[in-house]
Amino acid sequence: MVKTQQPRPTNPSTPPPPYREWIPALIAAVVGAPFVFVFAQAMADAELRRFENPMRAFIGDRLFERLAAGEKTEQHYYGANLSAPDFTLKDKDGKTWRLSDARGKVVVMNFWTITCQPCVKEMPSLVALAKAARQRGDVEVIAVTTDNNWEEVKAIFPPASELRVLFDPKREVVRDKYGTRLFPETWIIDREGVIRLRVDGQREWSEPLALEVIDRFR
Repeated sequence: MVKTQQPRPTNPSTPPPPYREWIPALIAAVVGAPFVFVFAQAMADAELRRFENPMRAFIGDRLFERLAAGEKTEQHYYGANLSAPDFTLKDKDGKTWRLSDARGKVVVMNFWTITCQPCVKEMPSLVALAKAARQRGDVEVIAVTTDNNWEEVKAIFPPASELRVLFDPKREVVRDKYGTRLFPETWIIDREGVIRLRVDGQREWSEPLALEVIDRFR
């Protein structure tokens, strides 16, 4: 009697060969990779524009493009490769203030003198900025004057001004360390002590756009 061979039973729960599992994933990755790259690039571009737009509006598109390209201009500076020279000056009360002690904060530093009319016109906006900076907690605004003492400049400040005024009558900081000869000039220094922006000339520092520019470096 001839025995017939019975078919080997199959187990429906037996997994398919391994290659069947990763082939669909591989196809999806190959097809989807360009879309992922495009999406990631679009997100990066959007973030860059969000960072740049306030600066472009503040100093102008054409000048921003020149500065961003590394071109040196007579007015303004934009970058991240210059460390701010450290210095120590005294305020109106004779107290010492040192730039390096402000590390961890964004410092907005204005150079001015009482005989400069644009400086005097700009000062109320710096006083308002100093008040707003106190609410932020990580921004400090200072006004470095080349005048001799508080008596010479106090008339332009309100009694409750929170703006820190420092005195550099010999111009050892303003001229010798920072090379400034025309006023007003404002520098923005980031938390690490790096100069990020220098703006020449009068600005309205209390307006939302100026605050947005400062916040980019916080």
